Amino acid sequence: MKRLVLALTLVFSLALNAAWAKGNSSEYYFGSNNNFDKSIPTPEDFFGFPIGSELVRYDKVVEYFRLLDKLSDRAQLKVIGQSHEKREYVILHISTPENIKNLENIRQNHVKLVDPNYGYPATYDDQKVIIQLGYNVHGGELAGTDASVLAAYYFVATQDADIVKRLGDAVILIEPALNPDGRERAAQYFNSFHSIPPVDDALDIEHTQSFTPLRGNHFYADLNRDWFALVHPESRARAAYYHQWYPNIYADYHEMGKNSSYYFEPSPVRSTWNYTIPESTYTELNVILADYFGAELDKIGSLYFTKENYDNISPIYGSTYPDFQGGVGTTLEVGSSQGVQVESALGLHRFAKNIRDNVRTSIGALKAGTDKKNVFLRHQQEFFKSAVQKGGKGFIVFGDQENKGATNLFLDNLLRHKIEVHKLAKDYTQGNKQFKAGNAYVIPLAQAQYRLVNAAFEEHTEFVDSIFMDITAWSTAHGYGFPFVKNATGVSLGEVVKEVPTPATNSFSKSQFAYVIDYADFYAPRVLYELLNNDVYVKAAFKAFTASTAEAGAQHFATGSLVIPLVYQTIPADSVYHVIQKAVAQTDVKVYSVSTSASSEGIDLGSDNILEVKKPVVATFVSTGGYGGINWTAIGETWQLLGNHHHIPLTKIFADNADRAPLDRYTAIILVDGSYQQFSNKFVERLKNWVANGGVLITSQRASQWAIEKGITTHFASHDKKLEEGKKDEKQDYKRLDYASQREQNGPNRIGGVLYAADLDITNPLAFGIHNRQLYTMKSGNYILPRPQSPYASLLQLKGDKQLGGYLTKQNQKLLKDATVIAFDNVGAGTVVLFSESPTYRGYWLSTGRILTNALFFGKNVSGASRFRP
Repeated sequence: MKRLVLALTLVFSLALNAAWAKGNSSEYYFGSNNNFDKSIPTPEDFFGFPIGSELVRYDKVVEYFRLLDKLSDRAQLKVIGQSHEKREYVILHISTPENIKNLENIRQNHVKLVDPNYGYPATYDDQKVIIQLGYNVHGGELAGTDASVLAAYYFVATQDADIVKRLGDAVILIEPALNPDGRERAAQYFNSFHSIPPVDDALDIEHTQSFTPLRGNHFYADLNRDWFALVHPESRARAAYYHQWYPNIYADYHEMGKNSSYYFEPSPVRSTWNYTIPESTYTELNVILADYFGAELDKIGSLYFTKENYDNISPIYGSTYPDFQGGVGTTLEVGSSQGVQVESALGLHRFAKNIRDNVRTSIGALKAGTDKKNVFLRHQQEFFKSAVQKGGKGFIVFGDQENKGATNLFLDNLLRHKIEVHKLAKDYTQGNKQFKAGNAYVIPLAQAQYRLVNAAFEEHTEFVDSIFMDITAWSTAHGYGFPFVKNATGVSLGEVVKEVPTPATNSFSKSQFAYVIDYADFYAPRVLYELLNNDVYVKAAFKAFTASTAEAGAQHFATGSLVIPLVYQTIPADSVYHVIQKAVAQTDVKVYSVSTSASSEGIDLGSDNILEVKKPVVATFVSTGGYGGINWTAIGETWQLLGNHHHIPLTKIFADNADRAPLDRYTAIILVDGSYQQFSNKFVERLKNWVANGGVLITSQRASQWAIEKGITTHFASHDKKLEEGKKDEKQDYKRLDYASQREQNGPNRIGGVLYAADLDITNPLAFGIHNRQLYTMKSGNYILPRPQSPYASLLQLKGDKQLGGYLTKQNQKLLKDATVIAFDNVGAGTVVLFSESPTYRGYWLSTGRILTNALFFGKNVSGASRFRP
């Protein structure tokens, strides 16, 4: 077999070189059937080099697609959004000239299938099958965007009668890059280090990745895990356009290790399927696609495999979200060439071959969709009709009148997924949860998007298998920090919500004495930083009080409320008023004017329990290598939370510069998950002294473990409790196991991501603004934070011995019982705040993110862990 692979590689290599020598590589990519419209410039002519000899630049791809739009009546280009770095996010529509002229009517006709009330037609002859080809969601997975160029050229310019006929029954949507920023970062890197002649040594810098990761977007986020959370603009643009078309087929192109061939679904039977999705998605639609993909690759002698890897259990991926929309998504993975060509166990792995494999499966998608058009269209219509039936008669109520910021962010997410949401018409109470009309919302379960509604509030713990690719708890609602009721009855539905409400004009009286700001809203930290950054003197209440206000009379103010006394200001009173106005604009943060220091209840405004808040100056450390070391995804999540949500600058320092970094410049340092062994002993001592002199150190996951091991924080109980990682206790009797059972024996012990309910100490300043003790947290990874020695220092603790969602072994459930998730320790004049999990998980876990931002403002004022020991 190895000889056969090497022989085939040699043959294809010679064919490619021969084609390039002729100045045209179309024969290699498209075979002998390469009759094309001569008025359409080939990709090689346009880009100036044979496709596959280097990477195409994203901006040039957009330019080429614009040219296709201009020159061909088969193509129409649309800009559907922008990336973080303002690159255009484009989709090229391809069909027959007649269909392109009638594109909007075709779209409107197709989306009728999404309406559960639309009757079954006698035939689907007047419908078109919608096929979307999505390339390069991971920037460093190279062959996607380049394949999109060739696929676009082929579908636009081919004169093959069979393909032209098929275009009459289909509309193809080509996304050249789901991640324009990551793709451009990758192209720049690989083209910078590409050699002529190519260097295929795997240790060459071309093949060892970049100084920063190439996989993610601007914030190093994995956009293939953002289809459901929709944190990033690329994902939001894609979702908006997806719901304009509802594709029947979505081909999601990826790359895997260089020693692998080519993978596509179906995935392993049942163990990787979502229980709410019709089984026909997996047993029929995926199988149809696999047959056509396989046939195309067999024609060119490319090896492939199916049914071995990956999963479809949640809607977070490009290959699974379409399953939740009545279509079928499929993962296609090709072994990476890590540049133009690289040595591998399969021989020389060429970029051009990967591109060709992707082009051929793209053609296979068109053939599958058109041959089986009626199957795909009827499946989609049945899918949405069955959703209403499965939803039943229940309702979900959610919302927090004190935290409209987080409530509206979640509402925005629901509306982007076309989930039906109503206003709450009358106040509703269930148990200790109260919802106010005008500040809460109702989701009826009987709706077309029931399956996504269910996923958003998912608390599922029963699985067929015990080994998973990624998270097994994918709920989004639990991460926002507001109350909800999943099984509401007797609810009064108000009008359907069409858009997120704009914050009301925040009018408050001009005071001659002081202002008090409620700190409960999600955007309150943004307001606080804006005030401090504009030289407003701000204090925070460490005890509650009730004061007379000009706006609402007697008003209760919880701990964390911000007090702005005019007597201490260094800027004029009018300036203070205008700064506050600007800071709270476009938020629901409430401001009140007071005219006296005396309170009717609780502390007075002159109390020593109202302390000054200093402007935080925040830094973090990053690795100088793209992979390994410090977790760049966690860096990006923190960077985005602080910058995009709260406008707090974050200085990112290369770890190599740690020894000479001026630590005294910063009030807080954040060490995200990662390995910090590269830090010198000298730096560790400097960090200890910085904390002791008043710095606030915030750590998460492996960084917390490192801080404890290095003695930066010492007031934690020593323990050897560790979650299972497939290691057997040496004291146990030896048990012989089959070699082939390693995956089944050890895989279940890995924790990819599970959901827990936790108890929050809301009396702690780190919890300012949060008024509910029940908080939810994701548990990922096998590290348990030791218990703090002080009984006051455990801020967030898991509740009970069973997860709310996701898969855990029973042994891991026992080990996680009542485990500490967030703790703090006082070190000299400073504080260390430790998280066992990511406080900003994938950018949408906002509730624990609030604790992170609180640590920046109030961490120095937290005491009780060691300064005041019982």
